[in-house]
Amino acid sequence: MNQRRELVDFDIQELMGAANLVQSDHHFYIEWNEFVISLNHHKHVSGIRIIDENHLFIWAFTLKGEPINAWVLDARGHIKHSFHAGNAIAAVVINATGIWVGYGDEGIFGEGISTEALVCLSKEGTVRFRYNREVRKAPVLHDCDVIYASKKGVWVISSIDGRLVHVHVNGRIDSYPMPRHLLDCSSLTIKDDVAYVEKKEKVYRWPFKERERTEVLQNETN
Repeated sequence: MNQRRELVDFDIQELMGAANLVQSDHHFYIEWNEFVISLNHHKHVSGIRIIDENHLFIWAFTLKGEPINAWVLDARGHIKHSFHAGNAIAAVVINATGIWVGYGDEGIFGEGISTEALVCLSKEGTVRFRYNREVRKAPVLHDCDVIYASKKGVWVISSIDGRLVHVHVNGRIDSYPMPRHLLDCSSLTIKDDVAYVEKKEKVYRWPFKERERTEVLQNETN
């Protein structure tokens, strides 16, 4: 009898390979290069990110009632750290400053750490940065589901204020007026002061610092 295999999430990092989070018959496991890690003690897992060559970060989307929903694993699958990373986790990226977690509106308008909209955590679960608490006059994040990691922080989008926002872990922010038709996008990449935005099967190029017009690079329907 064939088992149904579903790819839940994945991450690819240069020099560290690809990590796949897979579900098969209600059981989760990880494929990471030559390793296969069985997650025997996890009833549900939503996402995976590579921390470094020896560690992975996995988490579960929860709304309430789960005291622990995030785990740092070593290459053999042993739990090194576990903690509560907030409810309604919508996006996770990792860089040298820490584990950045963005929350959906169920978390932001809920309770606990998720109400910060965006946080940076250590791999032990210590909070290093809280967006709503530490950024003065911050553009409002009502659904932080698109994040791109930079060297010193992350890029996010404020749909309410119509801003592209560069958040630094020290609390500094830089923000830029964003064309309305790029808001509520599905993915964001920043390279050399140019934003590449994917929305509704189109990829746009936007030189935001030069305040130039956007151009369509790719239309997946064609």
